[in-house]
Amino acid sequence: MEVKKGYKQTEVGMIPEDWDTTQIRVLTSEVGDGIHSTPIYSNNGEYYFINGNNIDNGKVITTQDTKRADFSEFKKYKKNLSDRTIFLSINGTIGNLALYDGEPIILGKSAAYLNVKKEISKRYVYFSLQSKSVKQFFEDGLTGTTIKNLGLGTIRNTPIALPSTKAEQ
Repeated sequence: MEVKKGYKQTEVGMIPEDWDTTQIRVLTSEVGDGIHSTPIYSNNGEYYFINGNNIDNGKVITTQDTKRADFSEFKKYKKNLSDRTIFLSINGTIGNLALYDGEPIILGKSAAYLNVKKEISKRYVYFSLQSKSVKQFFEDGLTGTTIKNLGLGTIRNTPIALPSTKAEQ
């Protein structure tokens, strides 16, 4: 493939010469997943127990059927979520994304969270996670035969093209 003037060929495809490639772990302060157990549910609980199937089209989706838990369970299983957090479905359905918007939740194991560093554009990372090269890297890193799983190590090592300035991101 011919490389256009002003561009370079990288592991993520052709990018502008002044861009770099980096890994998700460099762009984030933390990459983790939800709890690997089940909280004690409460019909009157104010915290929704969400998994990968609650992540869709940029939002956390809850319904009347979404299990809930109370504050004591939330406190026990609380994750470090903030306005810098992106959710990613990592079990069964892979790659659905949501931006955390302060929803009262307890995160289950089929959802990962990525806390994007302040000096990086969270929206840029969000859209990069939908790119062809990232989706292919995720696909190549899946484990499991019946139900596919995307491991945290694969996520952390995923390469992403990065513009040289936050303004350009």
